[in-house]
Amino acid sequence: MLELLYTLLGWTFTALPFVVAFLFAMGLILLVTGMYFSPLVGGVAILLLFLLETFFVHLFGFKLGISVYPQDLLFVPMALVALLRLTRPGAMKRLPWPLWVLTGMMSLSFALGLVQHGSTAGVEFRSDFYFMVGVFYFSSFSWSPQQISRLFGWLFPVVLCIMAIVWFRWASDAFNLDWVDPLWHYDAFVTGLPLRVINAQQTMMLGQALILLVFAMAMGSVLAGWRFLVPFLGLTVLVLQHRSVWVAAFLPALMALVIVRQSQGRLAARLAVIAAVSSLVLVPLLATGKFSGATSSVSEAAVKATSTTGGTFVGRVEGWDALLKQWTAAGPRAWVIGNPYGSGFARPEGYGGKEIAFAPHNYYVQLLLRVGLIGLLAFVALHVYLLKGAVKLAGEPHGELTGYAMIGLLFSLLLFDIPYSPYYPHGLFTGLMLALILQHGRQGDAAVDSARRMPEKQGVAA
Repeated sequence: MLELLYTLLGWTFTALPFVVAFLFAMGLILLVTGMYFSPLVGGVAILLLFLLETFFVHLFGFKLGISVYPQDLLFVPMALVALLRLTRPGAMKRLPWPLWVLTGMMSLSFALGLVQHGSTAGVEFRSDFYFMVGVFYFSSFSWSPQQISRLFGWLFPVVLCIMAIVWFRWASDAFNLDWVDPLWHYDAFVTGLPLRVINAQQTMMLGQALILLVFAMAMGSVLAGWRFLVPFLGLTVLVLQHRSVWVAAFLPALMALVIVRQSQGRLAARLAVIAAVSSLVLVPLLATGKFSGATSSVSEAAVKATSTTGGTFVGRVEGWDALLKQWTAAGPRAWVIGNPYGSGFARPEGYGGKEIAFAPHNYYVQLLLRVGLIGLLAFVALHVYLLKGAVKLAGEPHGELTGYAMIGLLFSLLLFDIPYSPYYPHGLFTGLMLALILQHGRQGDAAVDSARRMPEKQGVAA
């Protein structure tokens, strides 16, 4: 009997790797098939992966000669799906030329980087790859109102879960819960301030949700079931103390008061009510003095944000200046096409300080260094194209995501790119906005052409 049991266990453990490999392959096939036929599959996968990353602080990687991360397992198949969809008749022609120029410059820089620097180029190119794949994939679909509603039906629960993670970490730190391993304390991107328990990219997701809700409030009854999140989102983003996200989230949200002119009074009244109710709750709590540490920390962060003599912003500006001087001295080739991925960002820290080599904390400077003036101008031209398309859409095409809301989102992304780089959820938002602009722009042009031909037909009939 024992021999039979040992034999069965041996077969089980021998077969287990093959079973796991088979299930992984089947899951990958189902994922690729689902992503090809519906953008919701890709969108939900990105949102859930982002939530998982927020929860675990960092996603683990597999050592397979090179480090393979869960993001790679999603975006490599997504790239293949996007490529398949682009092979359909007319699919490539519909995309704006700045996107193709930017893609071409990044591909050239990556190819040269692989030759010159090996896998280091791939590590540096990874985040741009995620972003660009998202733009191509999501812009390859024609989105229906139902699909947009269902995507938002996933977005806001994910945002609520991220806020719950933030609040739990605050409570864990406040009450010194010894049964919780505070992994967020070990993350170099969130440490330094006691209440900064998620990084800027994760905080930006909260800010983008806030922008969408404020613009929805301006437009009428859409997303009414999620508006209770507005004060919680605002306070959470504020207390997290990512000062760059304050600008990238609050300023575009307030733009709704200027852009959506037909509802300025209604929006102002709703925001005033939210502010009044929040004050009725917060003022008594703050008066107890139990939150003096939090309020003083936020106040100090606000003071540092406006400092011109010290702090992270001044250090970043000094780094940008050093990198731009290096780019200027590199010659015409670097001016036009940049230095390839993997070249590094080494520069002195401050005045005569030690050498540092991390990314420049400015995506515009980073683009200039990697893809030159051609790539940077293509990136700017792409966003000008998107802004023009969003202005034309105005209050259309969908209540959850109007042209007005697109303007707010685009400005938030452009502001965020000043101190940081696009993160993979940004490809979802950018690709979705591009898809709607292409889709409804074509419909608008077709309507204009039809109206122009109508008098000609009537004249022939007469």
